[in-house]
Amino acid sequence: MKRALLVEDHAVFREALAAVLEEHTDLKKTVQAGSFPEARRISGPLSGEVDLVVVDLDLPNGEGISLIDYLREAEPDVPVLALTNARNLEQRASALRTGADEVLSTASSIEKIVGVVQRLVCG
Repeated sequence: MKRALLVEDHAVFREALAAVLEEHTDLKKTVQAGSFPEARRISGPLSGEVDLVVVDLDLPNGEGISLIDYLREAEPDVPVLALTNARNLEQRASALRTGADEVLSTASSIEKIVGVVQRLVCG
């Protein structure tokens, strides 16, 4: 069973995205966190059991990039998809340098997000 860790501080968006990913990709379980500290608590017990991490770059206090760095140290082989609502090219570049495999806008179509998730999960 393929699993994802989804870290997004907006609960409605997080829950909707989790439902879409579980319905339209090979991911069958999405563990959710609303903050960097919550993601850290959850990711320990999930070590080795997550096939994808989806991170909101716009977490409070700029924690999205820090979370990617933390996750890369803990799980270097797990693909990371970063989502952002910002058009800040430097933020996107920083996420890629830190270890995100892909950066998408939250304004991207659901089909595009699902396609990228499927590619990252299935290789």
